[in-house]
Amino acid sequence: MIDPANEALYNNRALVPDHMSTIDWWAQKSAETLIITDGALGVPYGDSARQFIDIFPASADTAPIMVFIHGGYWQGLDPSFFSFIAPALNDLGFCVAVVGYDLCPDVTVGDITGQIQAACIFLHDHCADYNTDGTQIYVSGHSAGGHLTAEMMATDWTALRPDLPRDLIKGGMAISGVYDLQPLVKTSINDKVGFDQQSAKENSPIFRKPVSSGPLALIVGASESQGFHDQSDRLQDAWAKDLHFISRVDIAGKDHFTVVNQMAEPNSPMIQVVASLLG
Repeated sequence: MIDPANEALYNNRALVPDHMSTIDWWAQKSAETLIITDGALGVPYGDSARQFIDIFPASADTAPIMVFIHGGYWQGLDPSFFSFIAPALNDLGFCVAVVGYDLCPDVTVGDITGQIQAACIFLHDHCADYNTDGTQIYVSGHSAGGHLTAEMMATDWTALRPDLPRDLIKGGMAISGVYDLQPLVKTSINDKVGFDQQSAKENSPIFRKPVSSGPLALIVGASESQGFHDQSDRLQDAWAKDLHFISRVDIAGKDHFTVVNQMAEPNSPMIQVVASLLG
């Protein structure tokens, strides 16, 4: 059964009727980026066809790594839409790694979390192949990728592999994420995701403590629904005491889709936030 109130808060495609124009812009800008930017595309980190990373190296050796996780409510899109984020992040000195993953309903959200963890471990283990510093991995993501960013911040990596640093992720930026997934259970988003109340709570990072000590930035478009503002505010409240630094930023004039466009603008507030992660 659909809860009309939650549907109104979280169905972004209904909230932004012209969202396809922004998605088309992502695709076009990313195609243009590939013409002028060198990258190692389609680097596999897992067994399925969608488990790959598009890697855009930095010019300097031993660069920090910025992982970017795309959105689509765990059921759509892929890294090819987000190559456009690489140049501005490269200019900050990051090697950029745009991660793909399998989609619901073929897998669960928990499975996707495990795949992103595997991608981060791959980047740590193969840092020498891309002239990167495997001890300086940062993570960012939009929408579902914002949720997965928080999941990476809450991962105890030694529980996955004892030789890894417990705080493998050194900081992050979560854009327009949902961190308490329970409101999605009675929405159309859940048709393919398949949460019940228990699995929604189990996959909600807001109910766990972060393992990474930060910094973490939480970004929301100022024109997004109150649901997304509340989600970031609540995660800030829940995690603030456990992080060295946490920032909450609203991007003026941006909706759930256009907010991520700022990743292509070298002097944008969002790029300034990313720069601040490095101190």
